[in-house]
Amino acid sequence: MKNLFFDTRILDKRANDELLIPSEILMENAARGMLEFLHPKLSSNSRILLVCGSGDNGADCLALARMLYGMCKLSIYAPFGAKSTLCQWQLDCLKRIAKAQNFQDIEFLESLTPPLNAEIVVDGIFGAGFKGELNAKSTEILKILNAMNALKIACDMPSGITQNGTLGGEIAFKADFTLTMGALKVALFCDEAKDFVGEVQQLPLGISPAIFETPSPIQLLEKSDFKPPVREKQNTHKGDFGHLCVYLGEKQGAGILCALSALQSGAGLVSVLGNTKNLPYSLMQTTEIPHNTSAIALGMGLGKGQSLESLFEFLHTRNVPLLLDADIFYYTEFMQFLTLQDIILTPHPKEFTQILKATGIATISTQELQKNRIAYAQKFCSHYPNATLILKGANTLIAHNQRIWINPFGNNALAKGGSGDVLSGILSALLTQGYSPLDSAINGVLMHSFCAESYCKKYNNFSLNPLDLIEQIRYI
Repeated sequence: MKNLFFDTRILDKRANDELLIPSEILMENAARGMLEFLHPKLSSNSRILLVCGSGDNGADCLALARMLYGMCKLSIYAPFGAKSTLCQWQLDCLKRIAKAQNFQDIEFLESLTPPLNAEIVVDGIFGAGFKGELNAKSTEILKILNAMNALKIACDMPSGITQNGTLGGEIAFKADFTLTMGALKVALFCDEAKDFVGEVQQLPLGISPAIFETPSPIQLLEKSDFKPPVREKQNTHKGDFGHLCVYLGEKQGAGILCALSALQSGAGLVSVLGNTKNLPYSLMQTTEIPHNTSAIALGMGLGKGQSLESLFEFLHTRNVPLLLDADIFYYTEFMQFLTLQDIILTPHPKEFTQILKATGIATISTQELQKNRIAYAQKFCSHYPNATLILKGANTLIAHNQRIWINPFGNNALAKGGSGDVLSGILSALLTQGYSPLDSAINGVLMHSFCAESYCKKYNNFSLNPLDLIEQIRYI
């Protein structure tokens, strides 16, 4: 896991004040990191366009241009001049060097007039401190840059993405790589930013992240965080791996997908509660909750008006982990589940707005939620610290007791009916095998993403269906 921060300028200031590292040195190290990233991609004939803002993000780009000078052909465009002290200083340095070399292989542009001949474009217009809205000039610049057939590099943050990870206008710079300085920003891993950041790479500022960073309640999941339920002990039987009970409802296919997914994910036994025909042979059917149930999955395709009396009677005598999804969030009885110790909630954004409304936390639209996902997830968990929340999205959030984990491996192939039912099965299987709700959430969300990733290595992303996802579990 890696730390994520809303505002890394606080870390920069700490490096200045407490560690006595001046901003000039931090900037030189940032530029050096960008140079080292670009160097393998360069030749003496390479043409690079650097678009520099008027603040310190523009200064980073100007420092990079100074280091690149003499290696390739440069075009510099500073549409808003140089306003910050460091930006003016870096611009003066670059111009003085260029003048000494008779401006050989460098051009300071007055405007961006297509066609522009550049193989690499570096965006340093706004960076991580952008909070406002794009004006007409900025929007036009970004449209021109996005239309260019070039490798696109964002310096720290694609211009047009706000500090909260939302769009500050109709577009943002569409990067192939975002080279972010010092520490990782939360905004880079928010849903609206996902189509613009490309591959994110963290550049050091001349000091170890362990020293530069401070503790953060927001974490980025990595592939190394995945701990699958691989069986090591040989002298075992099916009861050692738990018995999951899955509720069926009006749309029984959803519950069956969940049950099949759970069985594939390691649950020793899976029973479906309800009457259905043509049940897969690997699943068991029951009319009451089995006495040895070790986890329960409820909500997938449940529909309206299902009786939950027997479930509450069972939970009154047994502390069994519970997975809640989909339709259950619209039941009046839902609030009673929030008093339990071991529960996972897996809503998509619209369902989460219903949860916020039912709990009295907020009455908001889905659009408003999507612009403040982390804040509302934290609000919910502050009211219900025992619950583990999985808020689905392009970068799914996991929230528990004021802490947030972000899964960056989300895949658009998962935007298909039934994908959530498969996720519920994976999560339930981990619960029934003894994982805590939080560990189930972290490992289940990662497994779900990796299944989609594995499928898309061989097949078109639009063709994924829930049974394909379940099949991929065996290869993770």
